[in-house]
Amino acid sequence: MFTWKAAGLMLAATVMLPLPAAAGAAQGQATLDITRAVIVAPTSGSRPVEYKAAVMLREEVEKRTGLSWLITSRGRVPAGRPAIYVGSLGSLPSLGASLRGFKPVTGADGKPAADGYVLVTPKSARAGAKIMAIGNDRRGALFAAGRLLRAMTMTKGKVAVPAGMSIASAPKYRYRGHQLGHRAGANDTMDAWTIAEYEQYVRDLIVFGANSVEIIPWLSRDEDDMGAVMTVNPYDMGLQMCKMLDSYDMDVWMWLPLATGSVKSADDRAKSLEVRRQLFAKCKRIDHVFVPGGDPGDTPPPILMPYLKDLARVLRSEHPKAGLWVSTQGFESENLNYFYEYLQQNQPDWLAGVVYGPWAKDTLEHTRQAVPKRYPIRQYPDETHSVRSQYPIPNWDEVWAQTFERQPIMPRPTQYAHTCNVLAKYADGAVAYSDGTGDDVNKAIWSAMLWDPKADVRAVLVQYGRYFIGPDFAQEVADGLLALEKNWVGPALTNASVPATLLRWQEMDARASVDVKRNWRFQQFVLRAHVDALVQKRLQRDTGLLDQARDLLRRFVGGQLPEMTPDVAMEAAEEILNRAVAPELREKIEDLAAELKQSIGMQLGAKYGASSADRGAVLDTMDRPVTDGEWWKERFAELRQVIEDEAKVAGIREIIDWEDPGPGGFYDDLGNGANGKQPHLVTEPGWQTDPGYIISPKDEHGGPSKGPMSWRNQAETLHWTPLRMRYEGLDPNATYRLKAVYAGRYSATLQLSVDGQKLGEPIKSPKEGVVVEFQIPQEATADGVLELQWDKTEGRGAQVAEVWLIRQ
Repeated sequence: MFTWKAAGLMLAATVMLPLPAAAGAAQGQATLDITRAVIVAPTSGSRPVEYKAAVMLREEVEKRTGLSWLITSRGRVPAGRPAIYVGSLGSLPSLGASLRGFKPVTGADGKPAADGYVLVTPKSARAGAKIMAIGNDRRGALFAAGRLLRAMTMTKGKVAVPAGMSIASAPKYRYRGHQLGHRAGANDTMDAWTIAEYEQYVRDLIVFGANSVEIIPWLSRDEDDMGAVMTVNPYDMGLQMCKMLDSYDMDVWMWLPLATGSVKSADDRAKSLEVRRQLFAKCKRIDHVFVPGGDPGDTPPPILMPYLKDLARVLRSEHPKAGLWVSTQGFESENLNYFYEYLQQNQPDWLAGVVYGPWAKDTLEHTRQAVPKRYPIRQYPDETHSVRSQYPIPNWDEVWAQTFERQPIMPRPTQYAHTCNVLAKYADGAVAYSDGTGDDVNKAIWSAMLWDPKADVRAVLVQYGRYFIGPDFAQEVADGLLALEKNWVGPALTNASVPATLLRWQEMDARASVDVKRNWRFQQFVLRAHVDALVQKRLQRDTGLLDQARDLLRRFVGGQLPEMTPDVAMEAAEEILNRAVAPELREKIEDLAAELKQSIGMQLGAKYGASSADRGAVLDTMDRPVTDGEWWKERFAELRQVIEDEAKVAGIREIIDWEDPGPGGFYDDLGNGANGKQPHLVTEPGWQTDPGYIISPKDEHGGPSKGPMSWRNQAETLHWTPLRMRYEGLDPNATYRLKAVYAGRYSATLQLSVDGQKLGEPIKSPKEGVVVEFQIPQEATADGVLELQWDKTEGRGAQVAEVWLIRQ
């Protein structure tokens, strides 16, 4: 049995420095060479998880250095060689009184906090240096080893670690994890993986502090569930993942939705429970089962809650300590109130907790107030989607939305750190919704911030770069990731970050080793920088061509080109628009996409098996229109069918003056916050305090495929939040007409109110968009101020794409 004998007693006096209860002392600049280190750890038989931590440490070092460190359980280390002690406080019974100076972070009960650890390195290099990576408990040993890996400088044949580290750390939040789904047609990366690749990714999550993985199990071994690139049936993969996760003592969550209407009858409920019981019986480990109320499922709580009571009984018959969780996703106000009252009045002991996920139609703060304190709340944040998501990119330029769609390679380090910290205080942690690996940086950020909300984002990214890419690129990768995030802030046309970021990643790529070039994370970031630059070059080129065509048509309708007929003028404008020359960078992007298919199974286009364009298939979307040029050409074709030249000229004038509201008028391109073109939209409280846009308007993307670009982005409010606009400085003696475009991916019925009074009847917006007009009562503008408000009477929320307030 492992007892940490004499060597451990000696260590207590030399490297176990007195530590504060919070994070330890600042690291010095000196480093220790631990190339010839030996790992001292408990045996796999006595303490398997702590031994697993030692194995993880050894194997991850070997992958990066070629060194194969010895693991010993006897505490005897060859003279002069560094020793790394990996274990837990429970592995140290022989230290006895010497532990008085050893101060791990403690919880409210005064005991060492769960998952916490202490990491200590000597202050100076010397023969036989000893490093302690000691968990507060068995799983804490994994996080101690992970933190040590993040601190190491690893190159071929050499390992160094900072001297004088003395870190005592424990996580702020209990639940810290990510969803990993082996399913076709969703993630376009992981469906190609084997269990060995999942295990590697789970290790990567552990290194940054994750203690949970949520799997998406299949209920039967149906061969029809096999995707085109899968090598393992998803049912079998679910069972393998439960077993693998248990070996790391990771909490195993199951996301187990119901099909809509699937448990209405007694027979259906019985069948549903039995098929789940059979799954539970075959799983090595289950800690939590999460059943969403909707998205998918849409099961009202009067039906759902009795079913879940029975499901909890079935679950605990196979896994007695497992907990059942439910979300409020999709609940409308009546069902939401029913759910809250049910919990408050019944206080069911079969329910473990409540999940707050995408399309929960309440704020997290109020959810915490309404749910009894006995139930923890787990966030289910969407860390993987850019639009039509729980936390969309704020003020994202429509150009990026068109060319990257919903699931791009999307590092958002500062935005997600902010989102996490704004919301975390209302919950007990998070297990994030994820699809694939395009959100890999976001996973590290969520894990790190849930561990320590005060963590420095750039420091986390430096660790990310050092550990995953290599020490030669640690600082540059951190800055390169921050730069990629900045690429998508503000106007795409003029953002100077885009070419500078490309140059940054090109310079790294030019001096990268073959191993770094084959690193899938590095490949992703280099590809993103190149696609950003290609799209911006296309935008700048096509905007210039559109300006030239507009200038020609403006001179024509102004009578400066009398020799032209309307048809000739349109033909000349179209010739300008067709002068497109393919920008550079395309060959590199194609090469990187092929390499990512090889290195990580990433499917960036239909030719690599991508399920749909909005799942990150950037090869298929990066050439989409980025200006109104294509719409102009469509309108030209329509106008050529008009007989009267006068009508053609009027049509041309409408195209080139599309945004002009006339003298004394106002125009808003709603949803175009990136370019500051929605000045009258009431945006409060805004993203900084409301990152989920539950009570704020947001820019939404996706809508009619026909019409101008302005129809493809809208201002949107969700659920019962009204969409509001406010005008000041109006002419009190004038009358005004309002013209608006109702457009968007989701068809809604909207009621317009003016200064609090309903104007007209509700209007349903077709998905192809509709232009509506209203006469504004003169008394509404007599004070020089006008307030507009749209309320949805049916649908997901209010969506309005464009508004003209025209002075008559």
